[in-house]
Amino acid sequence: MSKKKAEGTNLLYQLMSEARTYDDVIVMGRGDPDFDTPAHIVAAAKDAMVNHHADYSPPEGLLALREAIADRVKRVNNIDVDPATEVVVTNGGQEALFLMVLAVLSPGDEMIVPEPNYNTYADSLAFAGGVKVEVETYVQNDFRADPADVRAAISDKSRALLLVSPNNPAASVISPPDMREMLDIAISNDLMIIADDIYDLFVYDDFTHLSPASLPGGLERTLTLNAFSKAYSMTGWRLGWIVGPADLMARVRELKAAISGGTSIISQHAGIAALTGPQDAVEMMADAYRRRRRLVLDALDAMGMKYGLPQGGQFVFADIGFTGMDSGEVAQRILSEQHVLAYPGSAFSKDRKNYLRMTFLQPEDQLIEGLERMKVAMHNIMADR
Repeated sequence: MSKKKAEGTNLLYQLMSEARTYDDVIVMGRGDPDFDTPAHIVAAAKDAMVNHHADYSPPEGLLALREAIADRVKRVNNIDVDPATEVVVTNGGQEALFLMVLAVLSPGDEMIVPEPNYNTYADSLAFAGGVKVEVETYVQNDFRADPADVRAAISDKSRALLLVSPNNPAASVISPPDMREMLDIAISNDLMIIADDIYDLFVYDDFTHLSPASLPGGLERTLTLNAFSKAYSMTGWRLGWIVGPADLMARVRELKAAISGGTSIISQHAGIAALTGPQDAVEMMADAYRRRRRLVLDALDAMGMKYGLPQGGQFVFADIGFTGMDSGEVAQRILSEQHVLAYPGSAFSKDRKNYLRMTFLQPEDQLIEGLERMKVAMHNIMADR
């Protein structure tokens, strides 16, 4: 019996497992910041281990953290929420997105999803019994989600619209005019919006991030996700949040209580320090990402690869269709031959077999080395055609 080919999230885990066997591997696919968690956040966690480890957290999170989150989304995103009833702290963005989907969708409901998109949304939809309705985006338009295509995808079963901006894996940012039109579509068709703002602090050039919940008529129909992992280099701390209207957030809280209860008290105290303490580390990371982004784009230009211009986030989604190979096969060869891990586009969307996702979450010397190795691998691939 032939072995079933790994797909989606399983394909990523398979590649990551192989990557761990190489001592000299350079990881250019995984979305984990390479910076240390800022020292004042670690210090707050150490204090919590001593002084708060036995404290109880309600399912929605500590009030002090919810207040800090409400202050943050007002300051950064212009979203007004009541920390008592409209904020829930979660075990990272992963739990947050599952809770949002479960709170909004019933079996058979459709969610409109611009593609490509973060693969776990497909997993959460399947778990909820929902139906994904894909809206295609294209490299020549920098993977812009066209509101006209979203409108055309609506049916009598449509219940929600997913808006991830900046996007993962395509790194596109929904422009303010397009975001306003997306909200108009949601209002006129009575759709809920699931908004993922996790990369909102990392936007480049003259592009602008706009949260749909900040617009008139947006808050009452929008659940907005964010997390500490990217902005504060806290991936392993498993700490995120959802904000939204009180009626929907009551459902989110019920689900959170049933599924996992309160989030780690130690991580929550660290989160309070992250939001209320100095923000210079965030600015430092953003500056580093701008420099690294330019390095990657220059290298891809030299290789003749097409890509959607990364307008935000930490990724580049590059077209490798000229190889004539499936992206899983290309990623496997780059990893096996040059010990560089890039993510196949097919792991994010079954129709994106001609793309690789690369990140710029490595020190510049490793990034340069990884790009040089990738150039060798791509040369070998083309020589074998």
